[in-house]
Amino acid sequence: MFVFLILAIVGVVVLLMSAVLGGDHDMSVEHEFSFEHGYEVGSDHEAAGGPSPFSLRIISLFLTAFGAIGAIARYNGFSYVLSSIVGLLGGFVIGAIGLQIMRFFWKQQVTSTVSSDDLINSTAEVKTAIPASGVGQISVVVKNQLRYMPARTKEGQTIEEGTVVKVVACPGGGAVVVEKA
Repeated sequence: MFVFLILAIVGVVVLLMSAVLGGDHDMSVEHEFSFEHGYEVGSDHEAAGGPSPFSLRIISLFLTAFGAIGAIARYNGFSYVLSSIVGLLGGFVIGAIGLQIMRFFWKQQVTSTVSSDDLINSTAEVKTAIPASGVGQISVVVKNQLRYMPARTKEGQTIEEGTVVKVVACPGGGAVVVEKA
């Protein structure tokens, strides 16, 4: 019975250390290694970009459940073999439930990072006039956030302050390209 208890305690300690010290790095399947069952970077598996069943937290949940359920079974008079089987089943069930909960919360995350795809075809307002072949400033709402960005026109024409424009391109590292809406 003590072996089961030690396994449960080790699982709890690892879970607590993970919670206190952070360690979101073990949540993603985007590790530098892959498994042959679809858990690899860029795979179409439903877990891609989310928690892995091989995450330290899931393994700790399994270990805690296996140890606790095995100890309870052994305390109630089950043999070591039967206690181990019951512990394994309980560990897999608790691990699977934990994985589904972690995946649920993973899917609820959002990012405030704005990509060029988010900007293209957005409607904006010129805040600082755009001079001929020059750069002005626009304000655009993307992902419910007001952003001020440098902007220039596609054809190099002048656009006055207060004009409504549409973002047509987002070249890297420079001003967005706009045209009158």
